[in-house]
Amino acid sequence: MKITKIKLSAARFVALATVLLSTACSTTYKVDPALVSQFKPETTPTQDETFVYVVRGSKFQGGARGAWLAANDKVVADLGNGTHTLLKLKSGINSIHLVQGLAGFAYAKVDNKPAQTIFMSVDYTTGEMKELEYDLGASMVMQTKKAKDIGEVRKNDAYDNLLANPALLGFPVMKPAIDPITPDDETAVINFYRMETLIGEVPFDIWSEEGYVGSTRSGTYFQVRVKPGKHTFVALSERYSVLEANVEAGKEYLAEFDVDMGWNQAHVQILPIDPLKEVKIIKRWKAEARLMTLDNDVINQAEFKQRADQAREYLYKQFKKIDAGEISTRELNSQHIL
Repeated sequence: MKITKIKLSAARFVALATVLLSTACSTTYKVDPALVSQFKPETTPTQDETFVYVVRGSKFQGGARGAWLAANDKVVADLGNGTHTLLKLKSGINSIHLVQGLAGFAYAKVDNKPAQTIFMSVDYTTGEMKELEYDLGASMVMQTKKAKDIGEVRKNDAYDNLLANPALLGFPVMKPAIDPITPDDETAVINFYRMETLIGEVPFDIWSEEGYVGSTRSGTYFQVRVKPGKHTFVALSERYSVLEANVEAGKEYLAEFDVDMGWNQAHVQILPIDPLKEVKIIKRWKAEARLMTLDNDVINQAEFKQRADQAREYLYKQFKKIDAGEISTRELNSQHIL
C-alpha cells in the first residue's frame, strides 16, 4: 500500500492555523417577530421561477475568508461573512453551493419549487447549507448585509466535480446490502472498497461507460456485476482517476477507492489491489467494511435521473479522451483476482 502524501498550500496552512488558534465566536440567530414583520421580499417569483435567499451568518472562524456562491454552472455572488443574497432561479432542477479556489462545498439542491421563495443558511466552518423556516430566514436576512454585486456572472469552476458526484447533494443513493453477489459462468464481479478515513463521510461517486455505478463512503464497499471483457471506471475530484478493467467470467476482482488531500480539493484514486501481496489488509477490510448496494428507488427519482443524464453527457467527452490515450489510466486484470 502507498504512503499518503499530505499537501497543503501556504494559504490553506495559514487558514488552518487561524482556525486552530481562534476562539469560536458567532452571532446566534433566532426568530425575531419584529424583524419578521419588517421584512419585505425584494420581489415575487412567477410560476416559472424559484427565489432563494442564501444567508451566511456572521462568524469569527473563517470570517475573513470570502466565498463565491454558485448556482448550477455559474458563479453568481460573492458571499462574505455576515451577508446574504437573493438568487432568482428558473423553477426545476437546481444545484447551489459555495466555491473557493476551484473547490466546491456546502452543496444543496433546490428542486421543483415553482413560485416559491425559500431561505438557505450557509455555515462556512462546517461546510453545510440547509433550508430555514420562513421566520428564521427573514430574521437572518434582516440582520445581515446584502452581498456586493459581482457584475457579470462567470463560469463555476467546481461544476464539473459536482456533475460527477451527485451524491454530494445529499441523495442517499446507497443502502445496506443483505448478501454479497458472486460471479457466475457469464459474469465477473468487481469489489470497490473505500477504507481511507480522510473526509470519510464525504461521498465520491464512480461511473462507467454505461453510466452511474455507485457512491463511496469510508468503511464501506460495493460490488458491480459485469460481462467479461473491458470496462472503464471513472472518478473525479481535483482530477480524473481511471481504472480500465479487463475481466474474465467466473472471477472476482478487488479495487480500492482511495482519498488523499490535494492542492485545492480531495484527490481520489481507483486503485487495483493485488490480493497475494495484501492478504492481511484484505482480511481486515472484509471483517470491517459494510457492504452497500444501489438504492434503485433513489436513483430512479426524476431529480437524480436528470442530473445523471447531464453527467453522462459531460463524461461522454472524457471517455472519448480516455480511449484516445489523453487521460492516464490504471489497469485491473488477472493479477487482481480474489
